[in-house]
Amino acid sequence: MDTRITPAREDLAADWLRDQVTAARYVPGTPRTVIRDGAPLRFSPNSSAGLESQLIYGEVFQVYEDRDGWCWGQNLTDDYVGYVPSVDLAVDVPTADHQVAALHSHLYTEPDIKRPTAGSISMSSRVKVVDVSGQFCRIASGQWLHSRHLVSLDYTTHDLVGTALKFLGVPYLWGGRTAMGLDCSALVQLALAMAGMTAPRDSDLQQNNLGTKVAMDDDQDFSRIEQGDLVYFPGHVGFFVGDWRFLHANAFDMQVSLHGFSEVLDRAIKDNAGVTAIRRIPQTR
Repeated sequence: MDTRITPAREDLAADWLRDQVTAARYVPGTPRTVIRDGAPLRFSPNSSAGLESQLIYGEVFQVYEDRDGWCWGQNLTDDYVGYVPSVDLAVDVPTADHQVAALHSHLYTEPDIKRPTAGSISMSSRVKVVDVSGQFCRIASGQWLHSRHLVSLDYTTHDLVGTALKFLGVPYLWGGRTAMGLDCSALVQLALAMAGMTAPRDSDLQQNNLGTKVAMDDDQDFSRIEQGDLVYFPGHVGFFVGDWRFLHANAFDMQVSLHGFSEVLDRAIKDNAGVTAIRRIPQTR
């Protein structure tokens, strides 16, 4: 089983895995809500361990162990498993009814753009609106968000490319999932989230599970490619955006950028890493 998405260790596992894995004990876990946007998820309970992913404000994290300041569990959005600082999670948070559609939205201490801010939250963050004052919405945590940055939870857009293009220039960050920094698979994940679809965390998992496969006679056959198609390389993914351009979060520029598709292909060939798949997401034109 894939350890990235399977909440199981030798000493502890999720109760629903009782008949699938061997562990010293099994627990049902308890859901907690993410209260810090970009909360780090690591594969070991150590702040110096590599950043493997992040949790977005309002996501739900199923906790199977809370010890020494770290919660071990699973992000219920994309099933990713790891350790998250306990202080970044909370219980008894009201159920969200809105989500952030802007790249970032400032949290204000009062419903006034001239008042101090208390941080920000990013695209697809989920919040509970408890009050409205003019163009501001107060959320359950007590801060205020501008209403133009919020949409209902059932809001969807079919323009994947348009959503992804909003991230142009955002810094590349391995494991990142916010507009402060993100990686290639997170760009895909966030664009799909605003289209009302969930996506696995990593590019290899996405390649095996998202959309439908576009037929290729060989790894240089792009006769059937269309705008909005996802193009996968070993360990990498991006959007084909038409006019033979490729949009991706990449470590070459260290940001989300547009490159000529031929340029990307040439670079991949030099690295002995051609296209492994093209996937088409329905109703995204």
